[in-house]
Amino acid sequence: MTTPRQRQFLSLQAGWMLLAIALLASAGRLTGELVFVASFVGLVVVTALTEPVHATVDWRGRLRWPLAVGALVFAAFVAVRTFEKFVGSL
Repeated sequence: MTTPRQRQFLSLQAGWMLLAIALLASAGRLTGELVFVASFVGLVVVTALTEPVHATVDWRGRLRWPLAVGALVFAAFVAVRTFEKFVGSL
């Protein structure tokens, strides 16, 4: 059973992702890489903004793994782009 806070978190994340996809599509820049980056940034922002100040909630501890994997994938995207720019400039 989900709590109201979990539903709020999921609604905010889904809304962020849909808005990001709509904006990227309207700008003609809809790629998997940019959708991932926008979604990951949204996950980080929504996680930070909805974190309770004076309480520890168990389900938020499970967000650690998606955030860690997302950070690794984001770092891989940055590394590949940096390598492409470096090799392209030679």
